[in-house]
Amino acid sequence: MKNKITGFLAGILALAILAGCETTSDSTKKPADDPAKNQLTETLRPKLTEAEKANLAEVILDGMLAGVSRDDYAMYSKNFFKGLLEKYKINDFKDINTNMKKEMGEYQSKSYMGMLYKPLGDVFLWKAKFSNTNEDVLIRLFLIEEEGKYKVAMFSIGPF
Repeated sequence: MKNKITGFLAGILALAILAGCETTSDSTKKPADDPAKNQLTETLRPKLTEAEKANLAEVILDGMLAGVSRDDYAMYSKNFFKGLLEKYKINDFKDINTNMKKEMGEYQSKSYMGMLYKPLGDVFLWKAKFSNTNEDVLIRLFLIEEEGKYKVAMFSIGPF
């Protein structure tokens, strides 16, 4: 069962990563006259300190974990970026949440471990405890900036 959950979580991770990928492009479209309009501009990430980013990530994660505990998709997905919202639907959430609770039990606590800086976003890591396991569980939250706000691009809970 553990391998099944791990495989399922790995599949969701791959789905989240691929959610923003473009497979085809329309070559008939003309680029905008102003190249700055085509560039991704970040207004939030460059201005925040690591502590401020960690505090925002903590608030987002707390909402997601509350959604997991209450089996509430709207609460869980409140801060998803548009591409992830389009790919990860309520039925996916219900299935994964049910299997995760069978495997690991209820969420109990977490401890912030740190942050990884990446070009497209920031990855936050926590060590967590769940009721059905004595092992530490790793929580990863990958946040990107979308329209001036931190949004969830990927989220995973697993033994490694």
